[in-house]
Amino acid sequence: MRATSFISLALLAGCVDKGPGPQPKKIDATYVAEHLLKAPPADLAARLDVNIGDAVMYLGSRMPSAPVVPGVAFQVTHYWQVLTAPGKQWRVFSHVRSDAASDFLNADRSDMRTGYGPAAWRPGDIIEDVQEITLPPGWQGSTAYITVGLFQQGKHAISDRAPIKDVRAADHALRVGQVTVDLSKAPPPPGTVVVKKSPTPIVIDGVASEPAWTTATMSPEFLGAEGSPDVTGTALARMTWDDTNLYLFATVTDPDIFSEYKTHDDPLWKADCVEMFIDADGNRTGYIELQWNPNNARFDSWFATTRAQAGDVSYDSLAVSAVKVRGTADVSGDSDQGWDLEVAIPWMAMAGKDPNMRLPLPPTPSQQGADERKLGRGARFHLNVVRVDKRGDTVTASSWNRIPYSDFHALDRMVTVVFADDTVPPVAPGSGVLAPEAPGSGGVTPVVPGGAVVAPGSGGVTPVPGGAVVAPGSGAASSGLKAAPTTWIAKPAAGGAGSAKQTTPDILAPRQMGSATILPK
Repeated sequence: MRATSFISLALLAGCVDKGPGPQPKKIDATYVAEHLLKAPPADLAARLDVNIGDAVMYLGSRMPSAPVVPGVAFQVTHYWQVLTAPGKQWRVFSHVRSDAASDFLNADRSDMRTGYGPAAWRPGDIIEDVQEITLPPGWQGSTAYITVGLFQQGKHAISDRAPIKDVRAADHALRVGQVTVDLSKAPPPPGTVVVKKSPTPIVIDGVASEPAWTTATMSPEFLGAEGSPDVTGTALARMTWDDTNLYLFATVTDPDIFSEYKTHDDPLWKADCVEMFIDADGNRTGYIELQWNPNNARFDSWFATTRAQAGDVSYDSLAVSAVKVRGTADVSGDSDQGWDLEVAIPWMAMAGKDPNMRLPLPPTPSQQGADERKLGRGARFHLNVVRVDKRGDTVTASSWNRIPYSDFHALDRMVTVVFADDTVPPVAPGSGVLAPEAPGSGGVTPVVPGGAVVAPGSGGVTPVPGGAVVAPGSGAASSGLKAAPTTWIAKPAAGGAGSAKQTTPDILAPRQMGSATILPK
């Protein structure tokens, strides 16, 4: 039953901030009166009756019974009973979290808290506090947990919260309910690109001749880093994937290509190179850095936290690459045109050296059609691709998603990649579309699941970690590959090593590389 007492306009006016800056939402007196109750609802099933700071009793809540969807508002209703006036310094907070470390939402506002907040609460008040909450599009967890409490305005320490002595509370925040999240209906978050699965195998030969590259996701022309000297030349990148690898093809125009570095884990970043940063679980801690240069040397490093801690160069991604140089790679001061890079990065490399990183490998794709706004909840990684160019003593940087010149890693500037299956129509490319090179003669034959291939007449299968097979004469290299705990091992089929017939896996080792925890599809 709702209170019939009139809340004066003068009282409400005292709750409205009249200071400088934008005015808060004004709440009508009638709304406040309707949500001041004489008694708690008799049908309030989720009754908690938890004392907060000896000033307020949290009575309970109403949560949605149906699953909620990221990007779509849902309603939560809280019920409070005031024991004693909290005082003008107190405010209500609501936080939303999940089991994913990256999920957090500060949802402090509600119409009742704006129109009749704790500064106005009086002993005996029973308050119906209706909130609209919208989870961000990039929400990761399948369950969202709502917590509430009281904090002192302008203070942020846990010790500044009103004490809660209850087993359902942690850090003086009371867990009051939870909702199921339907991730399959989540829209891609801003800054998202949809990467289509390759319908055909890819040969790592430095040439974008496979049909998959014509429909692969294309970057816009790379953007110069904020604060970087003017960039000479351009760079574009394309991405696709299969059950074994993530594939990258980068093409760089450069009138003077140069790098002196030719050995695995040389400091490639000191000269011309392409860098890739992958934060697979998107929590901005624990990520890999990969680099390749025009000499087809590779550098790889694992950062267990952030770049504040030195990278671990003993980490080996086992990525396979091939480079085609239009000019000379190791002569400075001459006239060049550019270089192309093709890479296969095994999924097993994505977790770096973290045995507890939980990833769906290979990714679980979205399968809900061409409209990116309606794509289902495919696996989502965060990554960026950076081109470094050195000319004399001047180093410039440009990237798929713009970064500051002071931080090429820039975990907060990464692209969100949603993996889609090969039924999704081609994604519109960015500016400066690069036409694929003419296909070479002859076809290719799959040799292991996920796209490993051998070119006809190559003399048989060349097993390479990650499933990709190097085409003969391509200049492709595994850059001093180190031993891997597990890999794909291909066994030549009957017909002889030079027959280029299909092979079958001799061993399909457990889908684990001593790092990632492989989740069931």
